[in-house]
Amino acid sequence: MDRAACMREWIDAFVFPQANAWEERQQLPPAILDDFACRGWFGAALPPRWGGLGCDSETLARFCAEMARGSVSLLSIFTVHNMVCQALLRWGAADQQAVWLRQLASGAVRAAFALTEPEFGSEATGIRCRVARNGDELIVNGAKKWISGSCHAQLFLVMARAKEEGLMALLVPADTAGLRITPMPDLLGFRAAGIARLDFADCRLPASALIGAPGAGFTFVAAHALDHGRFTVACGCLGVIEACLRASVAYANQRTQFGQPLRRHQLIQALVADMATDLEAARALVERAAKQRDSQAAESITATTIAKYFCSRAALRAATDALQIHGGNGCSPEYPVMRYYRDAKICEIIEGSSQMQQLMIASHAFMRERPQRRRRHG
Repeated sequence: MDRAACMREWIDAFVFPQANAWEERQQLPPAILDDFACRGWFGAALPPRWGGLGCDSETLARFCAEMARGSVSLLSIFTVHNMVCQALLRWGAADQQAVWLRQLASGAVRAAFALTEPEFGSEATGIRCRVARNGDELIVNGAKKWISGSCHAQLFLVMARAKEEGLMALLVPADTAGLRITPMPDLLGFRAAGIARLDFADCRLPASALIGAPGAGFTFVAAHALDHGRFTVACGCLGVIEACLRASVAYANQRTQFGQPLRRHQLIQALVADMATDLEAARALVERAAKQRDSQAAESITATTIAKYFCSRAALRAATDALQIHGGNGCSPEYPVMRYYRDAKICEIIEGSSQMQQLMIASHAFMRERPQRRRRHG
């Protein structure tokens, strides 16, 4: 059995049957995360030399789709953990990699990516969390908000601004004096993802906490992490679409309205047809992005952006239609489609909103077409 098939079997046995209850309790059981770690899955995207599984992007895509099919909250914890892993792998110094990567691969240390702030979302110039030098120390003050995985994390990758040096990427252990982690309950979606607010009050870090060069925190470190996050979210949305389609077909097969099975109603068939079409289109875009990432193609970032944009919107369409097919039952935690609907909406926002993806895709399209227009009219 291949790795993705093992993930699918595990999701069906241990995650999917309990996911609604976890969302109601707003907590993933520690035993589930421990089991996930024991299977080596926290290190799925890390190379074997660091204790990881060395999965290629196509295998990782299937992993993420299966996770989200069972629990998008689980996928969220996996996503932010691997964003930190990828940032360290690409930009970390040798001694930083030696300290952290094996622990991250095993899941002994779990990480979260801390970028968003109470008054800042997608714009790097809006970061207000501050870092100042004091001899050999870095002192952090400020706040981060909506940080997935915070309630389970032992390590944070934090973006902060230095007065003279610009944005910095800092490794901050969760037990750092002055760091307060406040859970954020009762959110629309991702309710079991351990989302929290982080407050930093004179948090003192060694100079070795800095990843990459001063001033490169967003342009290089965060941008690399966000690209990886967009890919895993796109793949997760593929899993949400599949879950919505399966739930809708099962419900339409067993539910009767006006004396005949729901599946015989043409309007229901139209909703299912659109869902099935979106699933195939989303799968094709994810597979294309995965292949370009593995080949390190110049177009890989754009391919990932397009996949995230389409898949997140398609996931919300699928969840909306699945809820419609279920009628009043879709509004009950007895069925999973209410959870899909809430989580799918969040997927349109995280790792860059759909509107941000539109701007990036349009910018790329204009840049690519400009030389052709010059040749045509020159």
